[in-house]
Amino acid sequence: MGRAVLFSCGDISGDRYVGEMVRLLRKRFPEVDVFALGGEESVDAGAQLLYPTSSLSTVGFLEVIGSLHQWKRVWNISCEFIRTHHPRVVVLVDNPGFNFRLARFCQEQGIPVVYFAPPQVWAWGKKRGVRLAQLADWIFPLFPWEVPYFSSGKACVRWVGHPLLELLRKGGVDTREVSHETPWVVFLPGSRKIEVLRYLAVVKEYLKKDSSLGDLHRLVAVAASRELRELLVEELRNFPVTLAMKDELPRILRHASLAIACAGTVTLEVALAGVPQIIVYRLSPFTFWVARMVCRGSFIGLPNIVLGERICPELIQNDFSWRNLQREVESILQDTQMREKALVWAKQIRERLDRGNPFAQVVEVLGAYF
Repeated sequence: MGRAVLFSCGDISGDRYVGEMVRLLRKRFPEVDVFALGGEESVDAGAQLLYPTSSLSTVGFLEVIGSLHQWKRVWNISCEFIRTHHPRVVVLVDNPGFNFRLARFCQEQGIPVVYFAPPQVWAWGKKRGVRLAQLADWIFPLFPWEVPYFSSGKACVRWVGHPLLELLRKGGVDTREVSHETPWVVFLPGSRKIEVLRYLAVVKEYLKKDSSLGDLHRLVAVAASRELRELLVEELRNFPVTLAMKDELPRILRHASLAIACAGTVTLEVALAGVPQIIVYRLSPFTFWVARMVCRGSFIGLPNIVLGERICPELIQNDFSWRNLQREVESILQDTQMREKALVWAKQIRERLDRGNPFAQVVEVLGAYF
């Protein structure tokens, strides 16, 4: 096969990014054969799926062990594909545990590597950035302050803005459209099964102990995928919570008075919509211990990281309890100025992260390989 490209991602957010790049690539180069390690978005965009990797995403050493046999299969499929088809370029998106190794294999095979949304080496250690800069040909970090961490090798490094802003533009989201005719509280439990279960354990306890939240607000839980929606249906069966899918989130946020969001990309989406939020996260005790030893950041929530201050409360690990959650919920809902402050923060974040359409800029670079 003469003109093939392989995309590789490992979670739902990465799959959204792959989907956007695949659509633009197929429009500009319809003769190119596009393959992906991804998920629903990759397939909808027109890629041929080698393996549904977006459903394998895990966090933490102990959690990863349970999926090693599947990742081994993905590895074998990927290596066989690269040897057989010899794609013109391989595009890696996040998922460093797998994609670092794949980048090394591609280098051995003489395949160019473009890495979009590389790992957050500013939080987890500079050495990984140095290694990646030697393996990749192009690196497109998500944040402007990441560029120096990848600038010590052969890779061309370019910051093209954060992709979430383009996704929101495409969806027609504008914080000025937000309405509060009906006050909603939105639950965003994450995109990985283990995240969702740990999140719901606390939220369900809170709803059992304090029914007033559901009496005064419409409660909406958003599933990141169809598979996770089934899990939410089962877990929230006895609670007054309406279920929705991720593609409905922009509309839901227009009605939201508050979001309780699992740490991740979605916290940035909530912040850009001008919605107050509580950022929560819980890992296994061992994984949290390892993270504390390695991670250098002061915050875990992206809005706090981008602005360099605690604009959103963070409840992490043991602090993520039903009592602490109740306290933060009441504090935000009783603050009559919180909405106006959230809109100001949304504008500041947008100004710092917007550089046009990053997907189009990456596809422009990919065009040189065809």
